[in-house]
Amino acid sequence: MKVLLPAPFSPSSACTSPARALNSLRHVRALGADEVIDYRQQNFEMLARDIDFIVDLVGGEVVNRSWAVLSPDGLLVSIAATDLASRTPPGRRGVFLSNKPDTARLTAIAQQVAVGALRSTIADVVGFDDLASAIERNRTGRAPGKIVADFTR
Repeated sequence: MKVLLPAPFSPSSACTSPARALNSLRHVRALGADEVIDYRQQNFEMLARDIDFIVDLVGGEVVNRSWAVLSPDGLLVSIAATDLASRTPPGRRGVFLSNKPDTARLTAIAQQVAVGALRSTIADVVGFDDLASAIERNRTGRAPGKIVADFTR
């Protein structure tokens, strides 16, 4: 099975320097990716084909470009393109995924992280007073990983 994941960037991040892009590429490789394509710098349509499962976190033109590399029986899942149903070509499969928090599921995931079955990358932990600047950093580009708000700080 070939899977195309949105590497090395998340939808809310922007690469503002070659060093940041290199750090992101290293991070994705460390997670076990066989091949990493920077969709902002490389034409992934020329590098990938017959992808069985595409996860889209970007939306926009990236979704439109993704249909060219999806296998005939493949599935494109997007959390960014709310209009995916209307943009899915005839005979293709595209699904917009929306998630509603589930306490039991989040608890199970936290337990998996605690025992090492899942790995979570934390870029920074900030207190309430630093939350606005952390949100801005997340919006404009940052190191790989999540920014965690600790309201006890």
